[in-house]
Amino acid sequence: MKTLLKSLFLATAVAFAATSCTQEGQQNTEAAAENAEAAAENAAAATDDALENAGTAVENTAERAAANTEAAADKAAAETKMAADKAGAKMDAAAGDAKAEINAATRNN
Repeated sequence: MKTLLKSLFLATAVAFAATSCTQEGQQNTEAAAENAEAAAENAAAATDDALENAGTAVENTAERAAANTEAAADKAAAETKMAADKAGAKMDAAAGDAKAEINAATRNN
């Protein structure tokens, strides 16, 4: 992009220089070409900066999304483990109750 803009302005400057007949006209043309080249360089630098900033913003957003996803996965894993532990405790309690009932029924017979 930067090279394209420079080439375009340089071609314009050459065209103006070729058609200029007077010394003053040629000096004005050269000054205009220098100004155009400087403007092209500034535009290219601004474009580069904008692209850099956009890339940084995308990278930061991706990092935050990854961190949020990881935190959500950790939370889900912790909740699943807690639910499994509760279910295990209930199953152990039920098994204990059943064993006690079986023992009581066996003693009564």
